[in-house]
Parts: sequence; C-alpha cells; structure tokens
Amino acid sequence: MNDRDAISKWVWVELIGFDNESPDYGVRHYLDTAGFTPELVSLLLFNPDFVHAHDGMAVERALPFDCASYGGHPYGADRQRQDWTSWQLRGLVRELQAQGIAVYFALFDQFASDEWLGRHPELWHRNRHGQLMRSVCPLKHLSDGTLYEDFFAAKLGEVLADYGFDGFHQADGYCHPRLPVFEGDFSDDVVAQFAATGATLPDDLVAPSGDAPEVISRRAEWIWRHARREWIAFYARRMAEFTGKVCAAAHARGKRVVPNNALTRDPFEGLYRYGVDYRQMAASGVDGYILETVAPGVSIGAESGMEADPHYDFLAMVLLMRAYLPGVELHCLNNAHDVNEQWDVLRHGPSLLEREIYCNANLYQWQSDGSLQRCSAGPMVCLADGIKPHEWEWLRQWWGLGFGPLPRRVRGATVVWSDSTMAAQMEEFIATRRWTIHKLLYELMAAGAPVYCVADVRDLGAVEGPLLVLSPQLFTAEERAAISAYQGGPVIAVGAGDTDLASAEVEFPAGGASGLWCRIRGAAPAINCTWEAGAECLPSDLMGLPEPPLYFNELVFQPVPAGFIAACAGAIAQCARAPQVLRRGDVIRAQALELGESHLRLILGNDSHHYVVTEIDVGNAIERAEVVTAFPGTPPVVADTRFGIRVPGRGAVVVDVWLRP
Repeated sequence: MNDRDAISKWVWVELIGFDNESPDYGVRHYLDTAGFTPELVSLLLFNPDFVHAHDGMAVERALPFDCASYGGHPYGADRQRQDWTSWQLRGLVRELQAQGIAVYFALFDQFASDEWLGRHPELWHRNRHGQLMRSVCPLKHLSDGTLYEDFFAAKLGEVLADYGFDGFHQADGYCHPRLPVFEGDFSDDVVAQFAATGATLPDDLVAPSGDAPEVISRRAEWIWRHARREWIAFYARRMAEFTGKVCAAAHARGKRVVPNNALTRDPFEGLYRYGVDYRQMAASGVDGYILETVAPGVSIGAESGMEADPHYDFLAMVLLMRAYLPGVELHCLNNAHDVNEQWDVLRHGPSLLEREIYCNANLYQWQSDGSLQRCSAGPMVCLADGIKPHEWEWLRQWWGLGFGPLPRRVRGATVVWSDSTMAAQMEEFIATRRWTIHKLLYELMAAGAPVYCVADVRDLGAVEGPLLVLSPQLFTAEERAAISAYQGGPVIAVGAGDTDLASAEVEFPAGGASGLWCRIRGAAPAINCTWEAGAECLPSDLMGLPEPPLYFNELVFQPVPAGFIAACAGAIAQCARAPQVLRRGDVIRAQALELGESHLRLILGNDSHHYVVTEIDVGNAIERAEVVTAFPGTPPVVADTRFGIRVPGRGAVVVDVWLRP
C-alpha cells in the first residue's frame, strides 16, 4: 500500500503554487516538496470570469490576473504572481494528471478584475440596504432574460471539456449565496421569483422598483418578519436547482462536482442562515462534500482579528453533516495558511491544527451492520502553496496518526439523528429561539461530554453504549418509541416539553426561560443540580431579534444556565464510563478509542492557551502507557489506573494505554 492509498488526501492551491516558466509547470518540484502525491488537486482560480469569458481553446488567451492568485495578491511564499494563459493552464492540468492526480478547479463569487462582470452588474448581489456588492448572486437573470444558472452551467461544461478538468469544486458563493438570506438578495429580480412561487407580498413590495434602496429595505424587513419560512424554503429550492444544472453539465462530460458546505454551518444553520439544504443539494447530483472545518484559523483571528473559538462547534457540525448526508463522501478542510486573507496556522498556531486533525479524523458514524465508519474520508489542505518540506512532514505525521486503525468501539455516547427533526426544528426555533440540536451538542462537548459518534434513529439496533437524544420533542412518536425500546445502554435525553422516552431514574430541569430538562434512563449518575437558573429571557418580539453578521457569530438563543449544561455533560461522561480527568478537568478533554480488548488510544486536548499537567484515570489497572505524538518527549507517569501527562496549549497529546489482563 502506498501513502496515498492509506488516506484520501486532497489539496486546494492557487496557481501561484506552480511555475509557468518550468517545462512541467513546477509539478515535480511541488510533489517532491510535499513528499506525497495527492489524490486530488483543486486549483483556486478565484474569478468567475474564468468561466464567463471562456471562448474555446483555439487561440491562446491571457487569464484575468486574479485567476493566478486569490484576490490577485502580488506574491506568495515561493514566487511573485505570474501571468498565466489558457494554454499554460491546460498544460498544468495535463502535467498533474500525468502523475495520476484528479484536477478540479474552484471559483468564488467575488472578483478583483471585472472585464466581463463589469458589464453585467445585474448579476451582482444587493444587500438589504439596496447596495450593490462585488459578488455574483447565482439566482439572478442576465439583462437579456437568461437565467444566470443556465448561462453558467453551459459555460462550465465547455470549460471542463476544453481544459480537461476532472471536476468542479463548487466553493464559497456558489455552494451557498454570499449573503445570509436575511441580508439579501431582495432585488426586483429575486423577489419576483419568490412571488412567482405563490408567496403573497404587499403590492408595493412586489412591484418593480428599479431596485430602489428604500423599497429593498422594506422588502427585507417585511419578508423576514412575515414570510421567513417561505423565503428560506425558496432559497433552498433555488440553490438546489442551480446546483442541479451545474451537476448535469458536468456529469454529461463525465466530470464530478464537489461543493463546500455553507461557511462551516451544520444542516440546520446552513438552511436557516444561507438557504442551503444539503440534502436537496446532494439529491441534485453532487459527488461529495468538503466540510469547512476551519476552527484553527478562526481561533487565531483569521476573520479580521475577531475572537472566536469554534472547535466544538465545528466538531458537532461534522457529526451532524455525516448523519444528514448518509453515503456522501466527506472531506475536512485542513487550515494551513492563506496569503490573501493574511493568516497562517502552520506558523502561528500549529498545535491547533494538530489537535483538529486528530479530532476530525476520529468522529464516527454507526453503520447498520454495527461497524463504525469515520465521518471524514480524509483531509483537504487549504491553501496548499508555499508550504515548506518540514511543514508537509508535520501534516503527514498528523494525518498518519489521526487516520490510524479504526477502533472497535469509542468510549462515549452516541448522538441520535433523525431526518424528521429538520423541519420541526425550523418551526420550533423561529417560534421559541430554543437551543438547536447543534447548539446543544457542541455546548455539551465543550463542557466535557464524550460524544464522538452519531447514529441514525433507524439503526439503533446496531448501536452499543449510551445514547444521547437531543430535543426528543422534535422526533416522531415512532422514533421516540424506538428510543424507548433501546436496550444497548443508558439513554440520556436533553429536551423540552412533556415528551417522555420511558421511565427515567434521574431527571432535573434547567430552570429559567429555556424550558429544558435532562432525563436519564438505565443509569443513576451522581449529579450536582445546584446552579443559578437566572431570570433572563429574550424580548417578547422574537421575530425582531437581530441576526448574526458573520458565520461564526452565534444566533440569538434563549439563555440556558451553564451549570445545567455542565451537569448534563458530567452525567453523559459517567454513563459512558469515559476516562476521568482528575486534574484540570476545566480545560482538558479526553477521547478514548478501544483499539483492542486491552488497548486504548487517548486523544487528550487542551482548551487552555498554556501548558497543562493533567492526570487521567482510565478505570482499569495500566500495564504500560506510551506517548505516540512528538510531544512530550518523556513517558507518562503511571500509577495503577492513572497516568500523568503534560499537554501543550490549545494542542493535543495522543497516548496509547495497555491495560492489565
């Protein structure tokens, strides 16, 4: 087995990563530097005018300067931006394919040069204030009445065939609208399409206005308050129609289409925020998904220095995406660096990336035959230019360890998924602002709940160990009956309303306005239920609440006491008989994989910015323990069922433990 067979490795790279002055366009040098041959290379050509202005290959043409580098930035770590031509790009595609690499290309909806798009401002997004943005809205019409999606799909098919690409990487702005649906596009064009679906709007809002900003603002306010569900559903249908035409054009030529998810968002927020239903998109013909697991970059301030820590948010997203898209191949983005966006995790936060790789590689889905399958098929490096040999070596080591042997079992709880919760959750969230399943899951994980597996409610007969049921009030009566009949371990439910999943030995409410409770059947863990519930609640006008400006800013939710979440997380850990963190449990998280009858692999993560010395109790006498990461360079200190270890700030240590017979 060669290195590529072991893990499906993809890279996303700008043309600036190659050299059009070299006979092979720098391909051999690139692969020698990386130390491996990726399965797939996606060339980030950025400017959609690459497709719009395509006119065959009979004549060699200069490409827009911002096709050679993202946003047109003038240089990278290895070279200045070069001027590329259509024939040179075709030559690069052929050189990569000669190495057995599938070559895709990616575009954004944005552009620095605008030779074609400058003549078609009718396609640009308009925000809720009526302002034009330098971003393509894929749902609009050209001025001659042609749907943009028809024009784009036809041109895309020509580009795929003429350059010989193997597929289209449907990236930001094409896998989702650039603007959240509550920000736009409320132009005459898009609102007329909305009205044609049967949506009823006041006459003065649906009538053509010449895109007058005052009218657009009133449309935005009225639609989001009075027709929110319908507007979201309209966007979901239109984005699926757009993607379906893209897929049809690609598949007709034997090519594939792989989109990103909508700016890191889970199935619910992808729909609520961006009007993208991943299931509808998948049904339209996509051949896989790339998940934007970019927590390391966000955590070091990639978004203009804004502070956020979405590590658990994005881990929960991966689990729910896996459940919502059964059978669809998923790859996780590996944050490396981005010259244009001015962040570099490999140099400014490598411990974050190392931990993220281990964690993303060890999230699992139960199959109907009782086996575990990784949620991720492999990594996609983003972006993959200018990486030094020793940095590539780090990545290869981290991948090799993260994508190690499949465990026979994970010591943790399995979160239960049901497709029926999607529609019910939309209704509940709009009406109550109660925590969504995704919000509950990542807050519990952040509080120490060991949840690393997901299972469809239809596959419970194949599952072993504790179940975690979030928002059971959203499940159907038949699904709740199946959960009540589960005999494979304890059942922990966190939800609202009068829903009962069978008699519970332990029950406690959150208190306050959330209406949440926790019920546990099949175990009676020791719970500390003392916390201040608080009297906070949201304003009565829930439809008037502000929506978040950026993808990683949270939606506005009803407040829930932190003590309640901590109590639930502690109960889940006790029910799962997970390793106990005896020292610094406030920042250390322990994930345990059973690799054999007496062989555990522990991934120990540190949420603190500082080195932390911790002590872990695995519950059985330890025969020996070995560090399998590069750090620390000394063996763990073992004492009976416990061992001590030092974990780097915002990083992880992986320890193999063999238990005594």
